[in-house]
Amino acid sequence: MSPLEPFANQTVINDSSTEEIITDEVSLLKVQNQPTETTAIFTKDKVPSILEIRKSIPSKYFNPSIKKSLQYVLWDLMIVSILFLTYYELNSIKFIPVIIKNLIFLPLYTFAQGTMFWAIFVLGHDCGHGSFSRYPLLNDIIGTLLHTFILVPYTTWKLSHRHHHKNTGNIDKDEVYHPVRKCEADKMLNGEDSKIIPYFGFGIGWLVYLIEGYGPRAVSHINPFNPLFLKNRLGAIISISSVFFALSFLIYLSNIFGSFTILRYYFLPWVIFGSWLVITTFLHHHGVENDLKLPWFSDDQWNYVVGNLSSVDRDYGILHDVTHSIGTHQIHHLFPAIPHYYLKDATTYFQQIYPQFKRESKEPIFKTFINMFDIWKSQHLINSETKIFIYQKEKNQ
Repeated sequence: MSPLEPFANQTVINDSSTEEIITDEVSLLKVQNQPTETTAIFTKDKVPSILEIRKSIPSKYFNPSIKKSLQYVLWDLMIVSILFLTYYELNSIKFIPVIIKNLIFLPLYTFAQGTMFWAIFVLGHDCGHGSFSRYPLLNDIIGTLLHTFILVPYTTWKLSHRHHHKNTGNIDKDEVYHPVRKCEADKMLNGEDSKIIPYFGFGIGWLVYLIEGYGPRAVSHINPFNPLFLKNRLGAIISISSVFFALSFLIYLSNIFGSFTILRYYFLPWVIFGSWLVITTFLHHHGVENDLKLPWFSDDQWNYVVGNLSSVDRDYGILHDVTHSIGTHQIHHLFPAIPHYYLKDATTYFQQIYPQFKRESKEPIFKTFINMFDIWKSQHLINSETKIFIYQKEKNQ
């Protein structure tokens, strides 16, 4: 999933030009795209410190409530159960034509249940960040149970995701969807042509990512002996074993009820969940609509604040709250310890003090994903010397 494509439409700054542009006298870095277009982005020395930003947000938003967090877990599990039982009962009604069951009930159930699987993933994601409660053991127990339910190895994903948060927007260290330097790509592919799964394969791409990882810094989430998991090897083994146990149980159920039944009730929603994850996480850090600029930085031009500011809030409509406001993402990236139910309020305070740093988009999600993937496909391979990189709209968009 780390393909090579020709260079196209890249906004970059490299080697000596960066030294001349970045000075103490300017508050913005001007990046030349074309002779007639100039875009301004902030550099690491012209953003406030993380402590300064922290002061703009009331402390109460950093305090998770066990009661409230557990209420969300119970609510989501209840909805999952209701959807399952409702679909089961509808399938049991003999006078309803099979075509109605397969063309109406099945797609509706698949999307709704897959969306709830995604919501459950987000709650486990909060556990991984410690924003579920103040108790690490409770976080890990709940997180492991929730993620095992949707076949995600909790600990290995938690650790790789933390690595992403610590290096967001860093071309040379980020964990997934980062631009690939030509020198890295040549070394990785060893002269072979790359192959891109269209739109990352949606939910199937999530499965590939768990097994193989992404790009030249790929991490397999089913290998507990990867160096990234060294400090929590036992947790990695437990979470991976839990997923294989859950898979074994599903195979056992398929022998009793039939493979097609397990496919309909579980695996089709799982693909929708994976698709939610791929689309949402990709759009967290990519976008060109309405002059949105989300720069990627080389390691020497990056710091935590400027990298994590390079994310965008998106509105998922009536499903925004259902999926626990994961689209309210910029403040989450700056402060992953804030529980999901406080993200909107915390964002309001951040925007009042630092409106110049706020990035948001209200464009349609699926259309934006399709357009942005096509841009990513043609532009994500970058020069080996690139210092700052921004994706650009194609001429036909």
